[in-house]
Amino acid sequence: MWLNGAVRSAGYLETLQAPHVLRSFVPSVGGRVALSTSRLALIILLGEGAGSFVLAGVVTGLVGLANVVATAPRARWIDRRGQTTPMTVLAVGHGVSLTALALVATSDVGGAVGLVVVVALSLVTGASTPPFPTTMRVLWSVALPPGSARRSGFSLDAVAGELSYAVGPVVAAVLAATVSPLVSLLASAAAIVVAALVYAASPLARAERGSVVDVTQDGPARSPLRSPGFIPLVVAMLVPGLVLGYMDIAAPALVTDDTGPLLAGLLLGLLALTSGISGLVYGRLPVTASLERQLLLMAVLLNLVAIGAGLLGGVVVWVVGFGLAGVFLAPGLIAGYLAADERADPRARTEANGWMDTAVQLGSTLGAMMFGALTGLVSPGDALACSGVVALAVALVCAPSLLRAPR
Repeated sequence: MWLNGAVRSAGYLETLQAPHVLRSFVPSVGGRVALSTSRLALIILLGEGAGSFVLAGVVTGLVGLANVVATAPRARWIDRRGQTTPMTVLAVGHGVSLTALALVATSDVGGAVGLVVVVALSLVTGASTPPFPTTMRVLWSVALPPGSARRSGFSLDAVAGELSYAVGPVVAAVLAATVSPLVSLLASAAAIVVAALVYAASPLARAERGSVVDVTQDGPARSPLRSPGFIPLVVAMLVPGLVLGYMDIAAPALVTDDTGPLLAGLLLGLLALTSGISGLVYGRLPVTASLERQLLLMAVLLNLVAIGAGLLGGVVVWVVGFGLAGVFLAPGLIAGYLAADERADPRARTEANGWMDTAVQLGSTLGAMMFGALTGLVSPGDALACSGVVALAVALVCAPSLLRAPR
């Protein structure tokens, strides 16, 4: 049975009223909005202020790469030392390096020395990114019991992520247009630091002392990668990441007429909107199938929709396709994160969530690259369908392991 009407789901108001949850959740959301704001602010500053969108692309690429590479080591550090000290150190390091990067990249420092400094600061900025979503998911697991209450918490968290991606760029653009690109970036850096410090000082975050202090008779915490069924989960989480990556590029590629930019924004906005709504609905559904099966089903449906939209073509089909894809996106991500949380050693929850984040981010990068390469060979519609086939194949490779997972 997928749904059991006798099981009662926890309400969102009830979830937010759990002790100290809001004290952590509000600054976590603020930090995610600020991180989203800083990305576009940096692109605007380097592209318009420094006069080089090539430099903007290189810098943001390096920041993103360093963030992905550092995700798992950063998470292990937090699991060992607790949340307060690492989040504080990361926030200060990120704020300082981001500010220095903005000042150096827009200064008169040139040549090899200037390039080396920019590259170094880009890598430090990415590696020191405070992992707001990862750490907050750990606190949901600590504050809420397993089952419907925890699923509601993870659903709220997923919707907060969708909102941050929507709100952040708007804030960055408004500040850049009304004040200056530099002020937009500096304000974002300051907001990241403030949000992280407030988060780190919250009671739930301070209660996470880390495995170095929280020693049990079971010995040291076991790496999530050694937990049964965890590696197939990591591979499966590449799939929603692939979808995010190829759909981000597909939206502007599919529409080439004068209304292209407007329609592309509409498609991506619709994807985010339906994903957020479906995440809220999913959090209230008393689903009893195993989380791995839920992830597999959402991954398959996601890519079937993309394949159909690519093959059929047309504005109406694309609007319906992007809207339907969003319906399956958030539930798949939530199920994957919940499954990772359940399968991992409780003392290694941050690392477990970190591996899920790494898979999604890596999938997004690979999905964008794949779609871009395919457009050099076939039409954008066929590229969308081919990308969906590749992502679907990844999901099916993981299917035997995911189907064997217990409820």
